[in-house]
Amino acid sequence: MDLRLEGKTVLITGASGGIGRALAEAFAAEGARVACHGHGHFDAMCAWLAEQPWRDRALAVAGDVTRPADMDAAVAAAVDAWGRLDVCVANAGAWPAPDVPLGDMETERFRSTIEVNLLGAAWTARAFLAALRRCGARRDGDGASLTFIGSTAGRFGERHHADYAAAKAGLVGLVLSLKN
Repeated sequence: MDLRLEGKTVLITGASGGIGRALAEAFAAEGARVACHGHGHFDAMCAWLAEQPWRDRALAVAGDVTRPADMDAAVAAAVDAWGRLDVCVANAGAWPAPDVPLGDMETERFRSTIEVNLLGAAWTARAFLAALRRCGARRDGDGASLTFIGSTAGRFGERHHADYAAAKAGLVGLVLSLKN
């Protein structure tokens, strides 16, 4: 399938995990240059990238999505490498494993889940949109794309994971605000 991604540049946050890696492989298969962002398991992601047949079109960028400056630097690294950024996938996220009812949930867990899943996506989007403004429109007239990875938890909730469901529901409001 030709998705017209040949030569386009893509940043994928959370590419050190399963969904992010699968996204990187899919974009690379379409001919895109892929900046793979990682925080946890960064070294393993770099080793994985080194084994890929498309490694000459890959860039590993480290950073913590909860730190706006890290996301600014990740986007800047992709722009520095390839001149612009066309696609951004805000994929990085965390799903806390233990089931904990909200009444028993530690404040830090709730805050941490919101920081990674909602604010991390917002800082990623902010950095990407600022880069688009700096780089200007593509000469070929193609546009840009920003994708957020959500969850059914954001729509239906999830028992004993109110933190995760609240963060993913927040992405809906973020997307609708950016759309408008």
